[in-house]
Amino acid sequence: MKFIVIVLAAFAISFNGYSQSDVQFTHFMYNKLSYNPAYTGSKGSFDLMGIYRKQWAGIDGSPTTGSFSAHAPFSDGRNAMGLSFMGDEIGKVNTTAVDLFYAYHIPVSANSKLSIGMQGRIEQAKINWTKADPLDLIDNLIPNTNESSYAPNFGLGAYYYANHYFVGLSVPRLLKNTLYLDRSEQVQKETIMTYYLTAGGIARLSSKLQVMPSFLVTYNSNAPVDLDMNANFLLMDKFILGASYRLADSVDGIIGFKFDTGLRISMAMDFTTSELEQFTNGSFEILLGYTFRCKDCNVNHLRYF
Repeated sequence: MKFIVIVLAAFAISFNGYSQSDVQFTHFMYNKLSYNPAYTGSKGSFDLMGIYRKQWAGIDGSPTTGSFSAHAPFSDGRNAMGLSFMGDEIGKVNTTAVDLFYAYHIPVSANSKLSIGMQGRIEQAKINWTKADPLDLIDNLIPNTNESSYAPNFGLGAYYYANHYFVGLSVPRLLKNTLYLDRSEQVQKETIMTYYLTAGGIARLSSKLQVMPSFLVTYNSNAPVDLDMNANFLLMDKFILGASYRLADSVDGIIGFKFDTGLRISMAMDFTTSELEQFTNGSFEILLGYTFRCKDCNVNHLRYF
């Protein structure tokens, strides 16, 4: 049974996730900095966000991801910089990444801007061989010490946004670096370019209710096109209730709350629809963010995205 679970998990990772080094968040509509460097500074003030994700709970070695980001505009809002840290663990492999972002925002009209962004990244991958579960107590193919490697990368993105809609296109990693290796080179993964296309908006249904539809298309030449579709409802500018669908993978629910102080908290629960359904209780995410108020910032509309 354990062997079947491992095989199904490996299949699902290769089919839906390309490699776990490509980020996957149910809160993609609020965490666009993980996908597009041009999003940097688009909220018009200093913004902080942290996300914790546990994928396929109940399966040994399933992915666990933590992410923290901070970004802000400067120089009359034309320039922006940001920083993010991300840690990911799947099985015996741990990946840590540090990103530095820069974006330049070009006014297109009174209520819209086009942002061009770039990012530089340093990744570390570490294989913890103490977590290996060999069939034999003594296996000479398993190293006695942990192994780690480092790789730089960089990415580009464009992000067009207005008061009530946005659209973005990005390639967060352009270099094809070998990051995961073991000494026999039988376990090998490469960072391969992944393209992200995202768009969304907000529309008022009544004086107290607004709807925020959005989608994320992920394309990688080594895997099928992936699609996330979401519709969040915002009640009285405070309560968030929504649902998402991830193609051939899960149906997701989102609930959150926005405080007047700028603090926001949200939780997502993924209900697996693939063959992994019989082995896992699903996945979940917790988001905590804070947007600082800025009287001197040129913001004439509350940025929901």
